[in-house]
Amino acid sequence: MALGEERCLPARLEGGRTPEEAFVTLHEGKFHQIKRMFFSRGRTVLYLKRMSMGPLTLDPQLQPGEFRNLFEEERQDLEKIMRE
Repeated sequence: MALGEERCLPARLEGGRTPEEAFVTLHEGKFHQIKRMFFSRGRTVLYLKRMSMGPLTLDPQLQPGEFRNLFEEERQDLEKIMRE
């Protein structure tokens, strides 16, 4: 897909529980890419929530603004993909 002059890797779009909800899977994240993709189709993004990044998945126990330290295995997984 092209956003202006910029080429992006393909993304996957899945419908959510309501017509207003969608799940987007990206393999790279360009500046405001999701917002620009939806805007190009006449839609507006009101809320974004990152569910995962690389090998990490959002911990459903965490409330907005909370965090937890990485487990050793998660840290090693991140280090592995950074070396690739």
